[in-house]
Amino acid sequence: MNLCIAVPGLTAVQRSRLEAALAAHTLTFCAEFPEFEKRAAVATAHVIFGNVPAAWLSAAAGLRWVQLESAGVDAYLGLNATPRAASVVLTNLAGFYDRAVAEAALAGILAFYRQLPRLLVAQPAARWIKSEVEPAIRALAGQRVLLLGAGGIARRLARVLAAFDAEVQFFSRTARTGVLSAPAELDAALATTDLLINTLPHTPATIGFLDHARLVRLKRDAVVVNVGRGSTLDEAALLALLDAGHLGGAVLDVTAIEPLPVGSPLWCHPRVLLTQHTGGRFPGETDRKIDVFLANVTRFERGEPLHSGVDVARGY
Repeated sequence: MNLCIAVPGLTAVQRSRLEAALAAHTLTFCAEFPEFEKRAAVATAHVIFGNVPAAWLSAAAGLRWVQLESAGVDAYLGLNATPRAASVVLTNLAGFYDRAVAEAALAGILAFYRQLPRLLVAQPAARWIKSEVEPAIRALAGQRVLLLGAGGIARRLARVLAAFDAEVQFFSRTARTGVLSAPAELDAALATTDLLINTLPHTPATIGFLDHARLVRLKRDAVVVNVGRGSTLDEAALLALLDAGHLGGAVLDVTAIEPLPVGSPLWCHPRVLLTQHTGGRFPGETDRKIDVFLANVTRFERGEPLHSGVDVARGY
């Protein structure tokens, strides 16, 4: 098979590892190719490892499987819209980033609860603001947390927050025991929520899910955390409620447009903490991606179901 390796920044050791493990196949490391050469490599590939522009895949007549190096699959959901002899299998890295994203979310939450953004601004100016920030310090113990989504990231966050004695509740569009699933249940829960954490994926059903009507139902001074997808949150509504003093703050790892435009008011809002979609990063990440890919190659060669197959109809 022709395997197109489109993961950028591979080291010589990582390339050698792939070459040794996949010696029976033809490998093309195309990530650093000029665009025309990269497109040509994609067009002749049977398997692609990495995120290439989705529009290029229609030219790959022999394509059989795409292993993304991301959890997000938005751009690739139309992969099989082009008539082919056989459907292309799409796999992603579902569950791969759970621990890192949970750590990032917790860091942002604790930064707000302990007033770190204000303290860090005061530090280079040598301003002693102890008496100003102490009344605003909050504790996670007893906080009512509502997690939107019940996937790996949400479940890991629930375990972490429970260790701080927070009261955690889930909302999931799929009915599960003990989990909110009806919109009316969600709207009722928002009124008593101190901390709202969104982990929902991007799908047609989740675009604008957190709109003004929902955000305004939140308990006054609630903190909103978005580690799902930027498209799920109405950022204009969020800013309006922050400015009105209705919400206490927001931790945003993702935004609707990335990179965030220079003129966005989110950059300079005193109650917004931007982590610039770094939540999923962790040491050894690329080696772990290779582990996932090689394990799936073995399954692919045996004709076995691949791990983290994407349900195109559901959008994740």
